[in-house]
Amino acid sequence: MISILCGVLLGMRFWRRILMMAKGWLDGCLHPPFSVYKINIDASWVSTTLQAGLGVVVRNSASNFIGGCCVTRLASSAIEAEAHAALKGVKLAAEMGLPNVVFESDSKELVQSIKGNILKGRWMIYPILSTIRRQCSSFISCSWHWVPRGANRAADAAAQRARRRMCDKVWASRPPSSLVFVLQADGLPCPPRC
Repeated sequence: MISILCGVLLGMRFWRRILMMAKGWLDGCLHPPFSVYKINIDASWVSTTLQAGLGVVVRNSASNFIGGCCVTRLASSAIEAEAHAALKGVKLAAEMGLPNVVFESDSKELVQSIKGNILKGRWMIYPILSTIRRQCSSFISCSWHWVPRGANRAADAAAQRARRRMCDKVWASRPPSSLVFVLQADGLPCPPRC
């Protein structure tokens, strides 16, 4: 009887571990809840030139692309570039009038700094973090999540293209043709090319 009970418990632990791994793998692929908008942000930075590309991709609860932007700017570090990308994403979401937002970034340091005590983060990005926090208070709901780099490919591609000066603008409902392939490769709906 005890060996059967131990076998059942071991089996439960095994399946719980498998489910947790699957959940972690799927986290970047799941749709946000109804009426919640998912905003992926990323930055691409070159230390020799201090040139940064910032990428933002906005999707609705059905994971359809509804907007985004890519811009260039100077930044003194990779984390500063990531913080500027986050601020750009927050400002874009506010401009679009999105009430409920989930921000995703592949920068653990950035997400931890925004969610935690910003005074314990890097002092050089404190002003950006405090602006992000202030802007986030205008949303009905706002949360920040770290995602693996693979779940942030579209924002990464936008940031790379911005840094290479292939785009520098905001897209209302149709991404540039150079990003359509990346959005479709995510397996998510994207408007057809023009």
